[in-house]
Amino acid sequence: MNYGSPPSLDEIELTVFGPGHGEAIAVHLGEGNWLLVDSCIDPSNNISATANYLDQLGVDHGKVKAIVASHWHDDHVRGISDLTKKYSQAEFFLSGAFNNREAAAFVAAYSGVDAPGLSRGTAELYNVVEQRENIFHAIHRTNILELQANQQNVRVTAWSPTPSASAQSIANFAQYLPKVADQNPITHAPEPKANLEAVVIHINFGGKDAILLGSDLENKKIGWEELVGSEWCKKQGKASAYKVAHHGSHTGDHTQIWSLFLQEQKIACMTPFNRSGLPTLLDKARIKASSPQSYISSGASRKADMSRDQIKRLGDICSNIELVDSGFGAVRFRKKIGEDKWKVELFGNAEPL
Repeated sequence: MNYGSPPSLDEIELTVFGPGHGEAIAVHLGEGNWLLVDSCIDPSNNISATANYLDQLGVDHGKVKAIVASHWHDDHVRGISDLTKKYSQAEFFLSGAFNNREAAAFVAAYSGVDAPGLSRGTAELYNVVEQRENIFHAIHRTNILELQANQQNVRVTAWSPTPSASAQSIANFAQYLPKVADQNPITHAPEPKANLEAVVIHINFGGKDAILLGSDLENKKIGWEELVGSEWCKKQGKASAYKVAHHGSHTGDHTQIWSLFLQEQKIACMTPFNRSGLPTLLDKARIKASSPQSYISSGASRKADMSRDQIKRLGDICSNIELVDSGFGAVRFRKKIGEDKWKVELFGNAEPL
């Protein structure tokens, strides 16, 4: 895909890539400075989507100021170890839920290093931790990045995980750790029932605008419910652009997100999670009711465009059948600080919701 020209120095930008092998986000903070959140692989060239994007735009490596892994799931950190190597001067942030012995042991145990089974998400995080001297941890009210751009104080903060969510995540990690040294080898990393360690990110552009990145945080008492009840979050500035949480699923939505944290005239974007069929038709209708101007990075489906009989016949003659590419695209929002409307650009399989 040809992404064209880079943003002007006085433009802000939010670009979301996916699904490919995961989800990734690039944010232009102004004056050539960038924030990267999560990572995914572009299936057309098997390299990092954000690295490919920034290379096309001619971004100097030193202008990537921070990289954040919002959580450890495979669909959000695929290729992030390569990304942190490429932009070695950028500070790397990981969910504060991993800043303890139980979580560190969990990541090591399920990385494929200490066990034969390989979980790509935990392996990526393990590789980053191994190759970097300084790892910063993001929790509620962490100041991830602060800089001056276009005579504005740009501030990037973490809204989650909260202390209570981190404590619950640690308890979840601990129960999956081997209890004795000679226990049977671990073959896979278990899937937590609720993604409590996800890092929601808020970007304030000098009080004149803001962007909210919802990560995969779910609507739990120690998830979105805790954030909508936070007076500190309410004071951080309403956003005009929102990366919808948890691929548009109702489990990552809370009605007050749209009223408390977003401006009346807002724009939204997301990536699908095709393995679970997200977002559903009901999810799309709900999001469009809250934000009529909403976009998705790919409208493709993992469901094969053929009849059930054809699929069965293929199954009779083939041992393994899988979809080669379920569609990849990017949604890009750009505007100058103070302007009312975002300019929307769609690439690849991206489309209006």
